[in-house]
Amino acid sequence: MSEYTFPYDSSRPLDVICMGRVAVDFYAEQIGSPLEDAQSFRMYLGGCPANISVAGARLGLKPALLSHVGTDDMGKFLKNTLVREGVDITLLKDNPNHLTAIVVLGVNPPDRFPLIFYRENCADMQVQPEDADPEIFKTSKAFLFTGTCLSQPSMHAATLHAVKTAKEAGTAVVFDIDYRPVLWKLTDPGDGETRFTLAPFVTAEIQKFLPMCDLVVGTEEEILIAGGGEDLEAAVRAIREVTGAPIVQKRGEEGCAVFLDDLQNPTLARSFPVKVLNVLGAGDAFMGGFLRGWLRGEDWETCGKFGNANGALVVSRHGCAPAMSSFRELSFFMENYHSRPDILESKELELLHRVANVGNPAASKKLILAFDHRWQFERSCDEQGKDRSCISEFKEKVFDGFRTSLNSVSADIAAILIDPIYGQSVIKQAAEESFDFGMPIEASGVFPSEWIGTDSLYQQLLERPSTAFVKYLWQYHPELSDKIRQHQISRLQELDNVCNALERRLMLELLVHDDFEHNGANLVASMTDVYQSGVFPFWWKIGALDSMEEWKAVCDVIDRYDPDCRIIVLGKGAEMNRFADWFSIAKTTHHTVGFAVGRTIFWPAWQSYVSGEVVLDAVPGLITAKYLELVRVWQEI
Repeated sequence: MSEYTFPYDSSRPLDVICMGRVAVDFYAEQIGSPLEDAQSFRMYLGGCPANISVAGARLGLKPALLSHVGTDDMGKFLKNTLVREGVDITLLKDNPNHLTAIVVLGVNPPDRFPLIFYRENCADMQVQPEDADPEIFKTSKAFLFTGTCLSQPSMHAATLHAVKTAKEAGTAVVFDIDYRPVLWKLTDPGDGETRFTLAPFVTAEIQKFLPMCDLVVGTEEEILIAGGGEDLEAAVRAIREVTGAPIVQKRGEEGCAVFLDDLQNPTLARSFPVKVLNVLGAGDAFMGGFLRGWLRGEDWETCGKFGNANGALVVSRHGCAPAMSSFRELSFFMENYHSRPDILESKELELLHRVANVGNPAASKKLILAFDHRWQFERSCDEQGKDRSCISEFKEKVFDGFRTSLNSVSADIAAILIDPIYGQSVIKQAAEESFDFGMPIEASGVFPSEWIGTDSLYQQLLERPSTAFVKYLWQYHPELSDKIRQHQISRLQELDNVCNALERRLMLELLVHDDFEHNGANLVASMTDVYQSGVFPFWWKIGALDSMEEWKAVCDVIDRYDPDCRIIVLGKGAEMNRFADWFSIAKTTHHTVGFAVGRTIFWPAWQSYVSGEVVLDAVPGLITAKYLELVRVWQEI
């Protein structure tokens, strides 16, 4: 790009403001089935500018979204998703008078991808000219708008104002043509699949904006509508007559072409053909990848390579936004594409995408109050002659104590483990909160392992809150009998497969079986067997070790198999004075990100309550004090 002058200020903190559609996508889970026969759907963030924002954020850019969402639950879902993905939502307004847009999509490869837009008078088409804050535009390198923004008079006016605001602010203008005939009312309302219908009035609207653009991107069909004809070469010439901006043509599995001054010899970028599962979202992925290069000063070939590779990864997956890759993932795919025919099925790529899609276990600390215990409470009730209904009452008070502690501990790091037997009311409340929570899946006090309920494992996890992580208390040692060892490994593999399918985080609480000593060597041997069985937990929950050498051996096995994995230290019901020594060893490595402690915190309060020494209302204060005491020990090490 030595002869090309980038039309933006590279010192600005925001990379791109994306304007336009943001909707909820409901993707049919039945692959290869007609949409009318779908039985279940996955809910994802969707809409071209929103998808591009997520793609950019995952690739290391700092994007913002300019749009509206309804104040309905769908709008809340979109805002929560964007925040979690790292997209700035300062310019995303709540609109109480309009519903959030919805799209229903089917996946019937290789060539049928039906979609139905439910966008009548929807929130994201209510953007007003004053929403384009010039002070924020002055902080962004680029502004991106799409052709859909021009399809309605009010949005047309708001888009024109936003483009002019960008030009006045010295912000580069990027035009993603994003031509959807159905949104221009050129097809039946239910026909969202048709991608091209020649319409001179659409061409005229698009061409009004082309002179103000610094980059124009579209598929062949989109370039045809922008150029006003059915011949690609003539359309490119027609666009060049009204704008000097580079014209990028997305060519699917053939890669892309960048038309500069010599329209006969565009710059071509390496393509990455793959088996297609779902083409929807590929163009948004391409744009995210291309912008990653363009906004970082890369040459045209590299920009196109980033876009092509990102699009290839997305067409091999279900959904749009959740299929987007991280830059680590993208780089791994590009580096290994030609040498590894199985690259899309590789464990390395799967783990990199898990970090991008489910989260990075290293992203934050987790200081967990674990009160998912069951059999201990049941035995105590039986010994004290108490009705087991008091367990649920006690756990509600434990939860109250935890919530009070949030006055002193950030909800970003505080978390809880709840059991679904005695903690149903707590689960309902936790699902509405901002802190993290998880639930066990194993039957209490049973070895070899069995699941907690009678429904299939998939059904059990499907019915749980989607934000909850899964904790599995799992006893193991490589020298157990073959039958028991194989049972334990099989159960773990089954759970791992379901967690991967449902995108749930797995916290594996590894307990060395009571027949063997709990030490570093036995932990390492057991963890190695887990990894070699093909299971890669999101977190390990393991007992603290007494020596630095043992701890280093545990960390070495994680580094060997899954460097992104992290450790949560369990408490084993120990006295509070033991934790300072344990934490001082565990925190010497970056692998340890927190603790999950239960009985040390709640058991004294339970014993006092069940024996009648304290009333139930006194329990929250006792829990708060103990939990905060342990938090202080952790933080002061």
